[in-house]
Amino acid sequence: MDVLIAHGGEAPPQGLAEILAGLGCWLREAKDGEEALASLVATDAPQVAVVEWDLGGIEGPELCRLVRAERGAGPPYIILLAGSDHRLAAGLEAGADDCVRMPADADELRARVNVGRRFAALPWRRVVPAARSDAGRASERDPHPASQLDAQRTPDDAGLDGACGTRRAHQCELASVLVAG
Repeated sequence: MDVLIAHGGEAPPQGLAEILAGLGCWLREAKDGEEALASLVATDAPQVAVVEWDLGGIEGPELCRLVRAERGAGPPYIILLAGSDHRLAAGLEAGADDCVRMPADADELRARVNVGRRFAALPWRRVVPAARSDAGRASERDPHPASQLDAQRTPDDAGLDGACGTRRAHQCELASVLVAG
């Protein structure tokens, strides 16, 4: 698996390359935001990116916004490294898939990169966004809006025929669908 390390200094944060290499990752490096952006929107973009907040040129949150605007959902899985003066929520709102306070615990960072590995392995090329007009019509017909759904329901609450309460499986619409590839 390819992993991009995007940092704003002469070298990646201490120990980061060793942690990632220990996971069997092929490492790429970007020394500023512009270089990281070019790598993350390329056709051969890495599946996971570990990005420092303070990159220089394009900062980490703005990099996340630009990558999401270009690529949408799916890989690359971006882990934003934040200092104590950064708001983690701001990084997530900008499009990061995960935010980690630096200095990060090595075991925690390994686990988060492995989450990114699993995320990248999903069949993203088969996900097709539903048309917004279809989603709007579905919400107009839906007698059970999401805000009224019971989060405490379990799979056992659904009958073997796919029913869940009074709704049948064929009545449900998805925001994204899998198509044959």
